[in-house]
Amino acid sequence: MNDKTKLSEEKHMPKRTSLGLITVICAAVACSLIGIEFFRHFSFNNNAPIENWVTTATYLNNAFSPVLLFASIFLLYRTWSDSKEALELQKRELEATKEVLKEQSDTQNFTVIKDAVFDIADKVKSSLQKKYAYGRIGDEWILVSESTSGFKTAFPINSSGEEIKNIIKLEDFLHQYFIFSSKKPIESTRYNNSLKGLILSAPTLQYIDKVKSIALFMKALKSDEFKEVLEITLFAKLTIFTWLMFVEIAYHLLKTAKEGEQDIAELVFIEIAGLTCRQLKAVAWLNALSDEVLAKLKERKLL
Repeated sequence: MNDKTKLSEEKHMPKRTSLGLITVICAAVACSLIGIEFFRHFSFNNNAPIENWVTTATYLNNAFSPVLLFASIFLLYRTWSDSKEALELQKRELEATKEVLKEQSDTQNFTVIKDAVFDIADKVKSSLQKKYAYGRIGDEWILVSESTSGFKTAFPINSSGEEIKNIIKLEDFLHQYFIFSSKKPIESTRYNNSLKGLILSAPTLQYIDKVKSIALFMKALKSDEFKEVLEITLFAKLTIFTWLMFVEIAYHLLKTAKEGEQDIAELVFIEIAGLTCRQLKAVAWLNALSDEVLAKLKERKLL
């Protein structure tokens, strides 16, 4: 309730009290005048017969009744009016309290979810700095972590006796991959198809749980206003190419979802793809997504 409303109510309360008092005073004065006027014309006699007393009482009752009835009706109306306004005031206060509690709940909900998704984003960002061996054996491209036995895979040897492979951060691989995939149309060859398949290989699919968690946390936000703010800040914590990878993973989840998992997979795809499409200002990068993903985005009207 604002100060203006409170001031208005404070002005009206004394006025209502005085109106009630004035009504009582007016009724008393009117009855007094009737009594005075009556006794001006008729003398007062304690020894008068009972019939005279009955007649006098009947006259005064008939004379006072309209005045007292009017006063009673007016006071009842004032009581009803004051009670109604008190209830309305209480209702407004309850609504204001409810709104405050809702805002507090939304703020707490936002804080908890923000901390959770930021923690996930920080872990993703850190893990993307890990080094991978990236190279080709024949027409097959491979990408293996330095922490796995596959890192020591025998790559082809060049004329200097060195293995033909790149040691690359996963974040840099994503950059190179989406530059490659943005140059459409891509000829369907074993070489190209093998390279395209790396986006859904073990190094990237390790983020499935994190993609799910981000999507479910974002869905759990109660306030659309807070969600919009969180989307902006969360998107900025990771690179464009990381979000494109997330979209590919989300589509993979949707495509491979088993019976009973479709609803969750659909939710994950809508949240992750929707967030990416809304926040990605350089929309040309969306063309780097696979044709299947682009078709699904158009089907869901996210593009």
